[in-house]
Amino acid sequence: MRYIKDSVVINPERDLPLLRQVRNSRFVTHKQLFEFMQFVGSDDRRNSFNWRTKRLLGAGHLSTCDGRFGTGSAIYRITKSGLALLEHHGEFTAILHSNTEHLPHTAQVFHSLELNAVHLALAQKQLLAGWLSEIEIASFNIISQSRYQKDYDAVVEVWMGDRKACFALEYERSLKSSKQYQRVRDALDAERQVECVLYLTAGIEILVHLVHEFESVNKKMAFAESREFSQSLLDTTVITTQHIRRIMFRDLLQ
Repeated sequence: MRYIKDSVVINPERDLPLLRQVRNSRFVTHKQLFEFMQFVGSDDRRNSFNWRTKRLLGAGHLSTCDGRFGTGSAIYRITKSGLALLEHHGEFTAILHSNTEHLPHTAQVFHSLELNAVHLALAQKQLLAGWLSEIEIASFNIISQSRYQKDYDAVVEVWMGDRKACFALEYERSLKSSKQYQRVRDALDAERQVECVLYLTAGIEILVHLVHEFESVNKKMAFAESREFSQSLLDTTVITTQHIRRIMFRDLLQ
């Protein structure tokens, strides 16, 4: 079979998982994206992966972010063309689609990359049983009656021996207003889909503030610094709102 010169023929088993991951991450570095593709078994050869991303960039399905973010790596986001291609293959989300007026803003880059780091750390230690991204959660919340009360940064399932445990994940890089936190407290008190919420923070000052903001919430609440969690994962010592005590995260999930 002959193809039109410079046309791009989509491989559903390799191209679609890559585009879907970029969409769900909002932003992802070249290195992180390769690690995601290794994890899902889509592309474990670096030369093949490099060729694939270059080809999707050239076709306009992906774009790189302008600016210096200190990652030493290209940072990708999906384009409207890439979203349309996913939709053509049945990969639609109600929150980010080809008719969305504004694509993810680069102000979200560092937030996205840190969540990617947590996602990959769990996957590489073979602890990850499932990961719903904020885009998937927000889309689910629009179309489902059994919705989550909040568009969490992720809803995560992890393996604990031969059983699974589930928690909602939030990553906080800066503080919100008192009114915003009141709305979050109300949502968490009304939440019935998840029993445990883990807040990861960019620093100890934010962590201490959050512990006090959420001490009245009637739910398992855990707080830790993001970089520490990426290293220790389920063995991270977290702070809880239950008498402001410290406990290993895996014990809280039991």
